[in-house]
Amino acid sequence: MFLQFLLYASIGSVASSTTLKPRLDNGLALTPQMGWNTYNHYSCSPNETIVHSNAQALVDLGLSSLGYRYVTTDCGWTVADRLPDGSLTWNDTLFSQGFPAMGEYLHDLGLLFGVYQDSGILLCGSPPDQAGSLYHEAQDAKTFASWNVDSLKYDNCYSDAATDYPNVNYAPSTSPEPRFANMSHALLQQNRTILFQICEWGISFPAGWAPSIGHSWRIGNDIIPDWRTIFRTINQAAPQTDFASPGQWPDLDMLEVGNNIFSLPEEETHFSLWAILKSPLIIGAALKDEVTAINDASLEVLKQTDVISFNQDSLGKSASLRRRWTEEGYEVWSGPLYDDRTVAAVINWRNESRDLTLDLPDIGLQYAGIVKNIWDESTAQDVRTSYTATVAGHGTMLLELQNTTEAGVYTKAIFGTSSGYVYF
Repeated sequence: MFLQFLLYASIGSVASSTTLKPRLDNGLALTPQMGWNTYNHYSCSPNETIVHSNAQALVDLGLSSLGYRYVTTDCGWTVADRLPDGSLTWNDTLFSQGFPAMGEYLHDLGLLFGVYQDSGILLCGSPPDQAGSLYHEAQDAKTFASWNVDSLKYDNCYSDAATDYPNVNYAPSTSPEPRFANMSHALLQQNRTILFQICEWGISFPAGWAPSIGHSWRIGNDIIPDWRTIFRTINQAAPQTDFASPGQWPDLDMLEVGNNIFSLPEEETHFSLWAILKSPLIIGAALKDEVTAINDASLEVLKQTDVISFNQDSLGKSASLRRRWTEEGYEVWSGPLYDDRTVAAVINWRNESRDLTLDLPDIGLQYAGIVKNIWDESTAQDVRTSYTATVAGHGTMLLELQNTTEAGVYTKAIFGTSSGYVYF
């Protein structure tokens, strides 16, 4: 097995060369992908009815028309044993019509078909054991293409051969890059373009290598159903915001909006930050099944068109951390938008409502002709130097600034007075 591992690593080093660069020119992920995934609500227990009903809800609730189109069945869909010819198959108890039929169902709704696999010998969520793609990349990529799959989320469990394939290893003996490069190379050989989502949990700073072999990469650990996960995740995002660009997106993990975990202001903060940091926006809530339906307030968060537009902005530039006041418990993120606009977020980390002030020079500006306060649904004009608003506990002041002047510029037309001072 050790010799096999060495050979595999050698093959991987070839597959991760610059010959894979053309995959970024295949027209996919020019803006961050949007969709729905089974995992956050259903964990590794999806089934055909669940996927069908939530996919239909994407359409019925008006979410697909806003861009949420990739529908992915996460862990729990397959079985331990491959077919006699070595190919993957689905659990026919859970998915009686099969995965090719699932693709047809989704495509008939105008949606896109996402599947989940693993770069190890088993899928995450095993046991009960489910076959992974390690050493089967070429055959599995061919299978996915034959099913008319549109995207592949590729995980990192049971993958480190040198340590006997543990479920999770956050300090692996070698970089995961060769394994992901091999699947990327296999997908590239198919006659179908497939979005490739790298999910190696940020353990080897994938921002340094993932953009050449995939369309998005997970920046860190899984999101968890607790408020502290938001602060942790954006801290992990802070050093890699410059890597976001059309065709390559840092993935902050799936959304918890609608899972009845966060307060409404917390959901607005969560959605705002994922959007302006250009993370894929993948809904993880149950939209509609036999017992559950998303609440109206959370649905409106997911449908906020200004926030979606920030995420899907054609400039493709992520916001970055501009200032943090640790003792005061708030911070500012900001970034550029198409048409010389700017987006800014002032996050209230305290769980109490209070007035917070954005000093425009902290985001490189001195003046804004128009300031749209997105969640407050208000607009201010002729804003000079600073802007103050009330922000709910754990909420965010999310602003779009237009007709701006850069910091340090005091034009007479805007700042002039009759005090006798001379302005230029």
